[in-house]
Amino acid sequence: MARRKSAASRRAASQKRWALVKIAAVVVAIAAFGAIYYTVSSSNRRLDEATLCPTHPDSNTVLLVDVTDPMNVAQRQDFFNELQRLKNSIPRFGRLSVIKVDSASEHLLSPVIERCNPGRAGDVGEFAGNPKAVEEQRRHFDLALDRAFESLTRASGADASPILESVQSVALTILQAPGNEDQPRRLIIVSDLLQNTPDASFYQRLPDPSAFIAGPAFRRARTNLRGVEVELWMLERPDTAQTQPIALRELWSRIIEAQGGSVARIYRVSG
Repeated sequence: MARRKSAASRRAASQKRWALVKIAAVVVAIAAFGAIYYTVSSSNRRLDEATLCPTHPDSNTVLLVDVTDPMNVAQRQDFFNELQRLKNSIPRFGRLSVIKVDSASEHLLSPVIERCNPGRAGDVGEFAGNPKAVEEQRRHFDLALDRAFESLTRASGADASPILESVQSVALTILQAPGNEDQPRRLIIVSDLLQNTPDASFYQRLPDPSAFIAGPAFRRARTNLRGVEVELWMLERPDTAQTQPIALRELWSRIIEAQGGSVARIYRVSG
């Protein structure tokens, strides 16, 4: 009797183990199918032929450039190096919009160029897409941005530098556009950081941050940068000791924070 019970117990335990093995196999199969489906579906996202962007890019980076004076040789090289690092940092299906600082009194600013990173051949397998086609798209992405980057080093010679108004424009059209609020967003401002408009000029004397933020010029130009990571790439002027003291960087940090943004990096372009 005891032997019959022992045999029955062993059979029950064996059946239970097989049942668990089958369940585990089903779970693994479902997970594998899900991973394959995700890879295939993400690799086959339809991209715009001109911008290489999907309908909804996965992230948004805005490069806002204000080059008033000519760059020297060292500045051009350092700036170009930073641009290459920026280009390589854009995630797959992330969008990079390049915009020049300009007056936004009549109309909001439009990008000089806008491109999304299509990825590399290694991001797709033969079963999930066309690696050669993806690599060709990446080649177009690199070439288009490199051509645009070359043009950015040319001095505009403009009398005004409406930096704050340009930040407001890109925030309204890209960074806070409906559908972009919950995505990673980055704003990179390349400038000598000397705001110069009839309403506000940082050339002669830097304003007190608290007084400026409470004043009418800032109220008109302020915008919503909540959730936006900001970088300031400061182009040094020949008279940098007089016009670009540490107080200028502190002023801009306060300006960005007053609009809800966070300054992740302040970089002085060499030269």
